[in-house]
Amino acid sequence: MELVNSMPSVFPYSCNYNDPLLAELYDQSITDTADVDLIRGLIGELSPLQILECFSGTGRILIPLAKDGHRVTGIEFAHAMHERAVTKINELTCELRSRITLKVQDVLKGPWGNDYNVIIMGANALYELPSAKSQEKCVKLASKASVPGGNLFIDNDDRKEPLTKDNIGESRIAFKGRGNDETYGEASARIIDVDIDEQIQYVERQWYTRSPDGTENLTKYTARKHPVNSVEVEAWLHKHDFEVLYKLGDRQGTPYTKDSERAIFWARKTT
Repeated sequence: MELVNSMPSVFPYSCNYNDPLLAELYDQSITDTADVDLIRGLIGELSPLQILECFSGTGRILIPLAKDGHRVTGIEFAHAMHERAVTKINELTCELRSRITLKVQDVLKGPWGNDYNVIIMGANALYELPSAKSQEKCVKLASKASVPGGNLFIDNDDRKEPLTKDNIGESRIAFKGRGNDETYGEASARIIDVDIDEQIQYVERQWYTRSPDGTENLTKYTARKHPVNSVEVEAWLHKHDFEVLYKLGDRQGTPYTKDSERAIFWARKTT
């Protein structure tokens, strides 16, 4: 097996998705459309809107909204995820393609553009960021990019308990499977340290692949993640001129309770 340490320092975000096979496995694994249906329901029968999706990935949320008649812009950091979205969009009609704009950029470095009616940070988007400070910055940037009265959709797991050193050693497999060329891929993560004060977990990421001819490759790197909670998000929304219209506990639209596993916000820009 060839061991490649391509990122010896700490990766700036939670995970590196810039691999075509990993983007393909993401599409295989993340197929639920309940959040898309929820967003559509929250938007309702409003006339075609200007919509921005941050962390737009392979287009799972963005493309259906374009099919609804909206003009949509997607911002994605990983070129491999972006290219997979481009492939899907190129299969659409000319009219649909004309309503979609994709940007490859770091959401924290902007610019996002202006005058959006709806901004979407869905599918655990804030979990991709390394700290509470960077997550709040996204809410602040959303405030600047929204029209007065515009809406912001945020959907994340709700971390109830604070991180402790007891979390060190926890591991999971994020994605695994085979691509169209039969190459096997497996992305795993293991917590190796916790910053108690900043509530940041340091994670060893491993990306293992095995090609059909038996060639194996393993990439290891360290990344950071801050598991966000509903209290933080709600405070950031109020601080940056958003009024919470709905706080939901799941993608079926159930009102949030202290036992909800998710915290989904639909907020309105007040100024």
